[in-house]
Amino acid sequence: MGGGGMPEQGGGHGRKKKALDAVINVVPAIDLLSCCIAFLLFTAVWTQISRLQVQSMGAGGPPPTAEQQKQLQITLSLTERGLVLSTSAGTSIDIPSAGRSPDGAPIYDVKALATRLKQIKTEYPDQSAITVAAEDAVLYADLVKVIDTCIGAGLAAVAVTAAG
Repeated sequence: MGGGGMPEQGGGHGRKKKALDAVINVVPAIDLLSCCIAFLLFTAVWTQISRLQVQSMGAGGPPPTAEQQKQLQITLSLTERGLVLSTSAGTSIDIPSAGRSPDGAPIYDVKALATRLKQIKTEYPDQSAITVAAEDAVLYADLVKVIDTCIGAGLAAVAVTAAG
């Protein structure tokens, strides 16, 4: 078995010298590295599963094509007062917040939002794009809940932008 060995004494002519060669046991280091590699391989899958599939709608994006302009444009705004769902057809639906959490953040009514989005999806079955515009004060957890609600309603092409 591998173990740390003592350096051998160099002998000769009655002098006792310490040997300069030492045996280093590298088995524990190899064990540690193999465990780390296995852990990294297992967790690499989780990063792909938990990733949100959204596009950023910044100012530097490409201009919309003629086909995209013909489609219904749906915008969902997250504000301090609640949710505002508006379309390019001219409809605007206000979904007020369901109250306030103990820290003062609004509690968004995602059930009412899911109902409205499913209505839009039944009216426009080919529609799959929505733009979510969030104010700076909106919590990230609330933004993720709203994105999950949009994807659950069948609007998988979610774009996120800052409300302005």
